[in-house]
This record gives sequence, structure tokens and C-alpha cells, in this order.
Amino acid sequence: MESCYLMMDVGGTGIKAGLFSRSGEMVERVRSFPARAKEGREEIFRNFACIIQEMAKDRMVEGIGMAFPGPFDYEKGISLMRGLDKYDSVYGIPVREGVMEQLERIGKTESVARGCRFLFLHDVEAFAIGACRQGRMAGCKKVMCVCIGTGAGSAFVENGRVVKKAGGGVPENGWIYNTPYKESVIDDYVSVRGLKRLTESVFARPEAVDGAKLFELAEAGSDEAAKVFAAFGENVSEALTPFLKSFRPQGLVLGGQIAKSFPHFGMQLREVCRHTGTAVFTEPDTSIRAMEGLYAAMERVTGAK
Repeated sequence: MESCYLMMDVGGTGIKAGLFSRSGEMVERVRSFPARAKEGREEIFRNFACIIQEMAKDRMVEGIGMAFPGPFDYEKGISLMRGLDKYDSVYGIPVREGVMEQLERIGKTESVARGCRFLFLHDVEAFAIGACRQGRMAGCKKVMCVCIGTGAGSAFVENGRVVKKAGGGVPENGWIYNTPYKESVIDDYVSVRGLKRLTESVFARPEAVDGAKLFELAEAGSDEAAKVFAAFGENVSEALTPFLKSFRPQGLVLGGQIAKSFPHFGMQLREVCRHTGTAVFTEPDTSIRAMEGLYAAMERVTGAK
């Protein structure tokens, strides 16, 4: 039976999964599954088990990597999400045990090797490792990664390792989201809700304009959309500038769906990066990079290759 490694980018709405060979090659296209994150404990873990079963088919899964948003105890593999409208029912429960229990119940433990290693990473950390290993930042000594979504996720990488200790321009844990900015913190401005608030201040009917529609309007030459993105770009640039100047990365990688709109909001940030000598790139599809990062981390702890 062929051995493989299964990597999952776990979100609150959907889960993306990919299979990797022992040599690190993706052996099948990435597949998407519903997260069922609002369901009960048993249903959530059964969903993970069914994904493993469906992805493995006739292969033997030697290791499973899972990228989760926080709060999460990544060392112990325990979700600490509560009151976030996702995964509340598995709060404090070891994910590995819950998944293995459901695999036994559906009679599919033969898909998973005895002693199968489970590995858990913060989703942005996994993305950063993948971006520095396989993306255009491969080989760069210092890289800053920012994923703009429900919040401002971030990671700082130096010599291929994610830096979590504060110092040298890196905030504690490498997280910029709670850094004071304007009237609150960066998370309130460099995020979907930050963009939404700007949209509400410009459009007469903001409820009809989500991020995708805003991008569409900007592409069509809308003055209102251009105004929103200009203000958003100013916030992004001002929020990231202190870190770019102190950490001095060779590269800045922006991920998340909003990154697709970078041509409309990135002018000021590009200018800052020009002065700091930082190359800036976007990775709108963060899931593949996150899965590559998970595999790289798995390789380090298990010697997968």
C-alpha cells in the first residue's frame, strides 16, 4: 500500500485537503470540504475522519498535518476556540483522539498507519513556512507574511524558521494583530471588517457591496471603490511600516482573498517597500502554501523524505 501524508487547511467555513508523497510531491489536486464547524463534537470529528477516508482511498496515511486558526494549543492539538461561532463544541478536546475515535467507528482505521503522526500549526505560520519554502520568497533570509482576512494574521521568518520571540522588529509570537493603531488595534483596520467600515462610509448602499463586489467595481473604474481602496491602502501601509523598518525583511508576502485587490490598494505600501528594500508579493490562495508548510514541518519532525 502506497504511503502518503495528508495536509488540511482548516477554516471555519471550509476545509481544504491535499495529499503528499514521501518525497513531498502533491499527488492529487487540492479538494474542498465543508467544515461543519458549528455542529456538535461528534459531527465535527466525524467530518475530519470522513475527509481522511475520502482522501486516502487505497493509500496508507503516515502523517496528518492540520493548520488551524487560533486560539489553539498547537503543541497538544487542542482547540481553544470558544464564542467565535466555530468549533465551540470541541473546546478543550484533543483533536487526534477525537478523529481516531471516529475513524474506528466508521471502520476505516486501515487508512491510517499505526502511530500516525498528527501535527498542528497556526494557519498563518503554515502559510509562511510554505511561502518561504516553495514560493517566490524561497531562499530569502528574512520574510514577513501577512494574511488579511477576518483579522490581520502574521508571521516573521528568518533563515527558514518562524520567529516567535519578541525583538529585532518582531512582536511577541510574531503577531501584529493586537498592536495599537489609531483608535484601537491593527486587527480592526487591516481586515475584512476594516474594509467593510470604509465601504460603509463611502457607498450609499454598502450592504450591497462586499469585498468581491468592491473589487469588481474597482476593476470597472468606480470612483467610490477607488476611494475605499485608497483609504484601506493607507491603513495597511501605516500599520505595516514600523515592522518593515525595524525587521527589514527582504520580502513581504500578502495572503488572503483581499490580496487579490492589491493592485487597487497597494501603491503606498509598494513605496514604503521600495525605501526599505523589500520585495512585495501576493499569494491569494493561501491554502496550497499552508499545506506545503505543514508538509515541511512534518518532514522536520518525522524525516518524511
